[in-house]
Amino acid sequence: MQVIYAGLRNGQRDQAIHDALQSKHVAQVSEEFRLSPNTIRAAAKRIDKITVFDLQLTGGGKPMVIGKVASDCFRKAALGAYRTYRGTFQSLELPCWVVTDGTQKIEVIELRKIDAGEASI
Repeated sequence: MQVIYAGLRNGQRDQAIHDALQSKHVAQVSEEFRLSPNTIRAAAKRIDKITVFDLQLTGGGKPMVIGKVASDCFRKAALGAYRTYRGTFQSLELPCWVVTDGTQKIEVIELRKIDAGEASI
């Protein structure tokens, strides 16, 4: 299953840069990706700051796996999942529907308000 990068413009590229830096120097990675060394360092820092959340949708019986979402906080991760699977989430009207990672949770209705700009992260 693919990881969703919430809040990052180019999360997959940043992850590839971070992985490349595990075995190469900044100058080599910079040449490989055709980016400046400062961009390479910034991408690596962005990836270092994120956490991967394993999200599930609960409230309708058996929990449904949403997948892995990488973000710097749980609420941004849940919002990223909501925006990725907007069609599914928009049909869930009852307040019993909740996105959770097992320790934290947020209602789908609250995610809808955040997405519409009626509430903040």
